[in-house]
Amino acid sequence: MTLLDPLRDGPDPAPGGGHACAGTEPITLAATPLGVREALAEMRRRFAPSSPGPDTLGMAETVLAEVLNNVVEHAYRRLGEGVIELRMERCGNRLCVDVRDHGDPMPDGILPGGALPPLDDTEDGPPEGGFGWFLIRAMARELSYTRENGQNRLCFVVPLAEA
Repeated sequence: MTLLDPLRDGPDPAPGGGHACAGTEPITLAATPLGVREALAEMRRRFAPSSPGPDTLGMAETVLAEVLNNVVEHAYRRLGEGVIELRMERCGNRLCVDVRDHGDPMPDGILPGGALPPLDDTEDGPPEGGFGWFLIRAMARELSYTRENGQNRLCFVVPLAEA
């Protein structure tokens, strides 16, 4: 993973669907569970010191973990390995995030819905998966997805909680 200097507070997302962090220097991480953990630790390292309280980044960390794990588990499932480019910038009381990869595209080229998985009563208990896009859609704002020249790009903003 490429570590960069901490980012400063920035402007609101740019008009027209782009986000302010689109021009920031990317963190490059391996599309692996370890790469995801390193990226989450880097997010905390960069933004926790400027946060008003200990739980301020919780929602952003949850969304980022779900997004990055989806890239690892789905976009690169067939390819086996790859990298993820991650750009993050604090935009006032929000975290602007831009995630790019060269894995498989989203099914039908669109973002998945945010429906919960069926909660059928079974002996095995509730399902262990299928909550990711529900959580992402519930917590993230200004969600956008594009695929250009073999690259997936997912941008979103997460409000930072007030302590």
